[in-house]
Amino acid sequence: MGALGPHRPSLTGIAVWLAAAVGLVLVQIGSLALHLFRGEFRDIWLDIVLLALAAVTVWLATTWL
Repeated sequence: MGALGPHRPSLTGIAVWLAAAVGLVLVQIGSLALHLFRGEFRDIWLDIVLLALAAVTVWLATTWL
């Protein structure tokens, strides 16, 4: 999967930075779920902030395309 990363945007027509932002949203969702599962509620605020920033980046990227 990592080897296909640089080629995926050219194959699908998705901009590289949009694919990266969507990937960061998915990573942050996984991180938030892991912290919730482990009961680490003190670390959730950072996941929420980073998830919001990545989601805003995706939103701005799709509205300005």
